[in-house]
Amino acid sequence: LNRLNADLDNMAQAVAAGTVFVDENMHLTRFSPDATHIFRLRDTDIGRPLDDLAHTLIYPALIADLNLTLKDGNKVEKEVRGINGLHYFVRMLPYRVPSSSAKGAVISFMDVTALHEVSRLQHIIDCLSEHIAVLNSQGIITQVNSAWRKFALDNGDEFLAHSGPGVNYLEVCKDFHQPPDDATAVTAQRGVREVLEGRCPHFSMEYPCHSPTEQRWFVMHVSPVAGEQPGAVVSHVNITEWRSSLQELQV
Repeated sequence: LNRLNADLDNMAQAVAAGTVFVDENMHLTRFSPDATHIFRLRDTDIGRPLDDLAHTLIYPALIADLNLTLKDGNKVEKEVRGINGLHYFVRMLPYRVPSSSAKGAVISFMDVTALHEVSRLQHIIDCLSEHIAVLNSQGIITQVNSAWRKFALDNGDEFLAHSGPGVNYLEVCKDFHQPPDDATAVTAQRGVREVLEGRCPHFSMEYPCHSPTEQRWFVMHVSPVAGEQPGAVVSHVNITEWRSSLQELQV
């Protein structure tokens, strides 16, 4: 039994999530350090009923779900919010102690707030008509919007193998315009690199991107992204209609 308790304690310490263990009566038996960010726990809380303990979750069904796991042995998985704006993926699993009638449940709380922030960013950039890509500090594309994906699809890159997440945009710039040593390609690559390296606060350029069926012109903008995960945002705006209107006025 002592070995089992030690194993459970080690597991609670190793899991990168808030984890609490309860017995069949829903009394707290152990918890991980990360669980103290959700429940206001101290060592003296061991043995107390879980529903007596204050927490930061907006989760009215917490005890009912736990009761379901304990009585029927069902796994419960759901996403809940905290009063602090964080999002958690909650998983409840039953357990039974070998060679004993003792049983209980383990509840883990995985912080998935970052995933929600990425999802929200995706919804925002998908609303924009510009072709947008987010780059990390090495120039790797980490995110693109729907306009970017549509342009890639319409121009033969159906699965974004050459212009989607995971692709180095600095390499894409080499094929920005043929031939590879064309001034447009050189300028684009240099501009993106200088923004990523912090040597330029912003970069813009106008360039042609003609297809076999039409003459097209775009403006490319590159802006830095600061913070713990620096990088850059690249946008391409189709200005073909604006250029055509300008030429008509000049006639």
